[in-house]
Amino acid sequence: MRLRSLVREAALNVASGTTRAAVFCLALACVVVACAGADVAQVADIGHRAAEFRDRGGSTLVYRMKNGIDASVCDRLMAIPGVSAAGAVRQRSSGEVAAALPDQVIPTFDVSAGFGGFRALGGVSAANGVFIAEDLASTLGVVPGRSLALAAGDSRIGAVFRYPADGRLSGYGYSILSPTDASQPYDECWIEAWPATDALLSVVPTVLMPGAASNVAPGQGPQLKQLNASLGTRFDGAHTFESRITRFAPEVVVFIGIILGYLSVTRRRLELAASRHAGVSAAGQAFQLMVESLVWSATASIVALPLLGTFVVVQQAGDPSSLLSVAVWPVAASMPAVLIGTISGVLSVRERHLFVYFKSR
Repeated sequence: MRLRSLVREAALNVASGTTRAAVFCLALACVVVACAGADVAQVADIGHRAAEFRDRGGSTLVYRMKNGIDASVCDRLMAIPGVSAAGAVRQRSSGEVAAALPDQVIPTFDVSAGFGGFRALGGVSAANGVFIAEDLASTLGVVPGRSLALAAGDSRIGAVFRYPADGRLSGYGYSILSPTDASQPYDECWIEAWPATDALLSVVPTVLMPGAASNVAPGQGPQLKQLNASLGTRFDGAHTFESRITRFAPEVVVFIGIILGYLSVTRRRLELAASRHAGVSAAGQAFQLMVESLVWSATASIVALPLLGTFVVVQQAGDPSSLLSVAVWPVAASMPAVLIGTISGVLSVRERHLFVYFKSR
């Protein structure tokens, strides 16, 4: 048979329902959407947990040494790859007093000029003015850009930061952070790093002022902590991603796709054996069946892609493109798998078994 005739015959079989294209298309689309959707949901969950780990301060390290931190060196840690925020902190011996709350001393901390941008504080920075905790701002009824009346004089509010009580180091949830001269020693160096590599950890001690760690009492030396250790000491996103159970979604789609392609042929083995007996070549028949399978498998992909795209959007991931790449693999694997199953089915049909197929129909 000519190529045009084979294609026309395949089109007629699809249109007449001989291939059961709608049934196989629906079955394949359901498999692809289920497998790819499960993998997308799993990967999105890993991303959400990673974001929560960072937003709650798990990725923010606090290197502490009272009166031993060089603020200018701490600020320069921002130049290290993977470090998204860095800055020094020290607590004042006496806090500020707001004019609206004259009987209450507000814990006040000096911070270095580079302090800001920490996800655990809401990512805020204060180029001009002080940082004020969200709870304190709510109590005083103030917003960024306004003046904060203090007993020692007015201060401009540069930013309002959030600091919920969710396991973070205490003391900052109702406080003022005031950018101050970096020439004096500080108590802490905050570093937000993703990930916190061994190379970074080896550099952190350089923020100590010369001689700061010498002649200190046992237990009073430098300490490295997390701002919030309630979610664990480390979030190994790469290992979690590589070990997720849904990583086998493309393989599952391939397996089921091969089965569907095989069944789409073998259910018609009497018809196919009869065509062979009537003179249709095996090669021509294989081409015709592959065209038919390509029609319903491609249609299944066309049906699955918008559904998966919508599901990706619903996940509200920080990087939707990464989820789309996860979803595409099972879709891409489905058509080749169906064609492999189709070829396997064609090879299993024998003209000499025509009467056996007839008796077992």
